[in-house]
Amino acid sequence: MSLPTPAPASRALWCALLAALLAAVLLPGCLSARGGDDDNAGGGGADVSGAVDGMAGVDAAADDAMDDDAGASDDATAMDAAADDADDKVCPPQTGQRPSRRSEHVAASDPDGDFVVLFGGSLGVPVNCSSPTPTFESETWVYDVGCDRWTLSAAQAPAGRTRANAVWVPGTGMVVFGGRSRAGTSGPYTLHNDVNAYDPVADTWQTLSPDNAAGAPAPRFNATMVYAPAIGGLLVFGGNTSTSGLNYTANNDVWLYNLSAGTWAQVSAGGPGGPKPRFFAAGAWDNTRTSMIIYAGADESLFSQTAKYMTDLWQLDLSTGGAQWKELATGSTERPDGRFWGSLSRDAANDRYVLFAGHDDGVLGNRNDLWTFDPKTDAWTAHNHGDSFNKPANGFCDFPPDFTIMDPALPERRNGGAEAPGPDGVWLHGGKTDCGVIDDLWFLSFDELAFTEVTTATVGEACIRKGGLNCTDYCF
Repeated sequence: MSLPTPAPASRALWCALLAALLAAVLLPGCLSARGGDDDNAGGGGADVSGAVDGMAGVDAAADDAMDDDAGASDDATAMDAAADDADDKVCPPQTGQRPSRRSEHVAASDPDGDFVVLFGGSLGVPVNCSSPTPTFESETWVYDVGCDRWTLSAAQAPAGRTRANAVWVPGTGMVVFGGRSRAGTSGPYTLHNDVNAYDPVADTWQTLSPDNAAGAPAPRFNATMVYAPAIGGLLVFGGNTSTSGLNYTANNDVWLYNLSAGTWAQVSAGGPGGPKPRFFAAGAWDNTRTSMIIYAGADESLFSQTAKYMTDLWQLDLSTGGAQWKELATGSTERPDGRFWGSLSRDAANDRYVLFAGHDDGVLGNRNDLWTFDPKTDAWTAHNHGDSFNKPANGFCDFPPDFTIMDPALPERRNGGAEAPGPDGVWLHGGKTDCGVIDDLWFLSFDELAFTEVTTATVGEACIRKGGLNCTDYCF
């Protein structure tokens, strides 16, 4: 694919101390706390078949919205077209605006490849490997792909928040669910279960379902959400419903938000076992198999000395009108390390799932490895193992410049960034790195499985990766 040449951006040398997430290798308790969801495991949920029967226009939604089989070849050229047509497009003058470094935000990209939209997140940066004080932003940023131009929206946005979920819904825009916020710097969090939509063409936000609407799932954050065009709604799995920053409540309930009716229904899923309660899981929608895909995540042991992040991959199959869980990759001889807060995307044209980044429970912490899963062969394949461990820390928050052997073709190792899958690749913005919080934008092409840096990082990169010649430690 071709992308517009990014406007020149200075790579200012940034002296920041290591992020709290890397400090977890030595002192896991120094990490910022992340909570779980409230337990909705009991009770009788609605059958998916019943929810589907009550929807108007489901067939049209299934036919028109991002069909993985019929539309793959057409959609695969969408982002190329956005770039190729830039010369025919009248672009406003560049303003030099761009989003500042942030993490715990959300993003979505339209199927035509015209826009990438960012919302919310935290501007907090760890100091001396301590937990950062989070902020709860309400900014909405729009990246115009054809014009290579960032714009800060003037629209009145929902309440500022972090750790929400977002997807793109054709004809509606970016749809955001849940998240958490807090008025001060301590005390319990306020959790959200509202549904809001942003239209980048009209530059308007609208509330589809308010906080605490009748029948809605318990407010939560770090859940997993996908847009399911075949059933005309949003599927939400698991997440964290605890208002505490120190104690977590993980869930494995499934909810369906009917976009046409504006109503919620809990989904009763059968099958052997199903995924255990979790939050920070990655997810994707497989339209070919009418299935929601769930990968990895963490439970209440997160950041404890005994934490072991999950490695399992699950399919919630809705093709028969009901919902059935099935565990995938059970016989795969090669598989990614356990992790939380990674990015999982559906590559429709090549019929596979693409995994990148996240945080593991090993010596590296943040990751930048790249994997694909083939649902036809039920197997994982490693395409790039990413940066690898080289030398141990000299002491607390003191890592040598060559702590890792870096792959220069890859983005900085990270977790907690925002990902926005498109028809021919996935956009990745920001997140938490070993050197704080980063402000870059990358595009990962599905066909080539190669990265292009679109908006260059000015902060948050390791010293060697950003071209330092006299690095004295990992970040300086």
